[in-house]
Amino acid sequence: MKKALKRAKEILQQNKLSSAPINIEKIIKRERICLDDWHFSGRIKEAYLGDSIGIQNTVGVKKRRELIAHALGHHFLHEGNHLYFETHDQFVTFKQECEAQAFAAELLIPEKLIKPLINLSIRELSDRFCVTEELVKYRLEILRGEK
Repeated sequence: MKKALKRAKEILQQNKLSSAPINIEKIIKRERICLDDWHFSGRIKEAYLGDSIGIQNTVGVKKRRELIAHALGHHFLHEGNHLYFETHDQFVTFKQECEAQAFAAELLIPEKLIKPLINLSIRELSDRFCVTEELVKYRLEILRGEK
């Protein structure tokens, strides 16, 4: 997980992204990744295939940002193609999935930006960073050393 957090910090620095909400479109453009809305059925919400990211076309803005950042985690950390399954099962526990999610959390909620705001509510942080409340909770768990 440390590798994922470190890599996300590097990407933020390389792209000169230092204010919330993080402009992930800038990263996508720089990496020349094709981003598309796809119609998935079942549990698949996101796919990373080579130089393309497909996002479930029915998710909200905050979840969409999380899924894009998760796919970018695979782009910067892993070889091959990846799918993101919404429900918690054996796929979610794979090391690569944990790394991609940690990358997404650091990318969208950078440590240096959340630390001064630590006393805000989960909802306030979710709105400030334009991410889901679940991702905020996960990010706080990482900061506390629980992940």
